[in-house]
Amino acid sequence: MIKFKDSECYPIQFNLFGLIAISDNLTFPMVWQDKYYLKKVLQIDKDSIFILGRSLTREAEDES
Repeated sequence: MIKFKDSECYPIQFNLFGLIAISDNLTFPMVWQDKYYLKKVLQIDKDSIFILGRSLTREAEDES
């Protein structure tokens, strides 16, 4: 699995129920929908969840 340092990651907001419904497990770190590397949960609000992570598509763009 891809590993990023905390300094390379940034907070990302997700719809809490959408994230749980689409993911069969929420163990971190994880790659979600082949789009995001999610490292750890920062905060959970009523309708949203903030996760420290980064976009995997940025990695592909940086390499080209």
